[in-house]
Amino acid sequence: MTGPLDGRTALIVGANGGIGHAIAHALGAAGARLVLAARDQDGLSSLRAELEAAGVTSRAIPTDVIDDEQVRTLVEQAAAEGMDIAVNNAGTTHRPAPLGSLAIDDADRVLRVTLRGTLVAMRYELAALPDGGSLVNIVSTAGVAAAPGMAAYVAAKHGVVGLTRTAALDYADRGIRVNAVAPGSIDSGGITAQPDEIKRQIGSYAPLGRLGSPDEVAAAVTWLASPAASYTTGAVLTVDGGKGARGA
Repeated sequence: MTGPLDGRTALIVGANGGIGHAIAHALGAAGARLVLAARDQDGLSSLRAELEAAGVTSRAIPTDVIDDEQVRTLVEQAAAEGMDIAVNNAGTTHRPAPLGSLAIDDADRVLRVTLRGTLVAMRYELAALPDGGSLVNIVSTAGVAAAPGMAAYVAAKHGVVGLTRTAALDYADRGIRVNAVAPGSIDSGGITAQPDEIKRQIGSYAPLGRLGSPDEVAAAVTWLASPAASYTTGAVLTVDGGKGARGA
C-alpha cells in the first residue's frame, strides 16, 4: 500500500516530546523518510528505534535551534537526503506571570528558542526546499489569541504566525506552501503530568468537551504536508476542539 508522502523526505525540527513523536510517526506512516532533530540525543535514539520497529526509515541529528551553525548544518544534511518537507516544532515556554512581573531572562529564552529559532530554521529550509515543497510550523492557539500571564510565549507564537504568512507570500511563485498548525489543549507535555480530574477540567473548556491528542495534531500536519493540501498556503489550521469558535 502506498502513502501520500511516498518518495518524500521530511525534516522534523523538535521531534522529541508527545507532539513531535506523533508527527514523526504520522509522516512516517504516510510514507516519508525522516530526518529527526532535537537537543536530546537519547530521546532521538529512542524515537528512531520506535520508527524502525514500525518500518520507517529515519536519521537523527542532535540540534539546538539557538545555535545558528547547528541549524545550518542540519538543513544541509537534510537537503542532501532529499528534503522536500520541513516541520518546525521546537519551542519553549515560561511560568505564567503578568507582563510587569515577567523575568526578562525568561522572555529572552522563549523568544530566542521559539521565535528566533524558528526564523533561522525557516531561513535555511526555504533556501533548500525544492519548488513545490512544503513547510509546516507548529504554533499554538496562543499564536492567534491571547493567554493571561503568557506575554512572551504569546508574542513568540504570534511572531511565528507572521513568519508563516509572510513566507507563504514570498515563496508562492515557487509553489512552496508554508502553513501552520495551532494546537489548543493537547494531552501532551505538562498537561499529561496533571491528575485525571485536572485534565478533564481543562478538556471541558473546549466545545468538544475533551483534550486533543498528539495524533490529532499530527494528522493536521500530515494533511498540510501532503498533495491533498496543494491549494493551501499561508493558513493557520487550529486543532482546538472548537474553542476558538467562541472568539475568546
